[in-house]
Amino acid sequence: MINLTGHRGKVTKSATVYCNDPQNPRVALALSVKVVPFIDVRPWDTVVFRGSAAQIKPQEVELESSKVPMQIVRVENGLEKEVRTRVETLANGKRYRVVLENLAEQGSYSGYVRVITDHPQKPEVLLSVRGMVEGPIGIRPTSLLVGKIKGNPEIRVGRVLVVHHGGAAFRITRLDYDAQLLEVTAKPQEGLTGYVLDVAAKLDTVALGTQKRTPLKIETDIRPEDRLEVQIFVVHQ
Repeated sequence: MINLTGHRGKVTKSATVYCNDPQNPRVALALSVKVVPFIDVRPWDTVVFRGSAAQIKPQEVELESSKVPMQIVRVENGLEKEVRTRVETLANGKRYRVVLENLAEQGSYSGYVRVITDHPQKPEVLLSVRGMVEGPIGIRPTSLLVGKIKGNPEIRVGRVLVVHHGGAAFRITRLDYDAQLLEVTAKPQEGLTGYVLDVAAKLDTVALGTQKRTPLKIETDIRPEDRLEVQIFVVHQ
């Protein structure tokens, strides 16, 4: 039995059959099929929102019944606080568009949007939705490895960029980190609105052959209540 769940378009499968025929003890089989789903979901059944809240655009998913006429009965949104949905009819009884719009101002979320249909073979289409939304201030990267890695004679240092997505001026008001593990220096980013944080490990406080994880928390004067966080991995190998 061949399981074609989740496949669409051209699919090629192969198998090897072993038998007791001395002339042909092994036979290779190949099967090529074109999978036509009951309801085609384009471009895919996964939606990801990533970036600053002000810059994230709505995303669209189209649903089309290949043969049997169908209607979308309703949409069950498991992320009502984070995502708004609406359905647009492109060809009644055949093709529809589901528009998803991010509502979150900041933070991460994940869940599902269920599209309920009257299709006899496909009564439900499940859309996976994830969001990684930044507020006005963004940081890159959100995790960093510093220290000495085995096989590399150089001590690795890290760099974090802190920027305002709208280009407005701001100040870093506080950096919170373990001063016994890290040395952090902030300086304005040349030519841009933002800062560069240079991060170095204090390896004399980390035992050889170990790794420690510690957060670097950043506060600004834009929204002091939002504490941005970078996970720092200090390695001494």
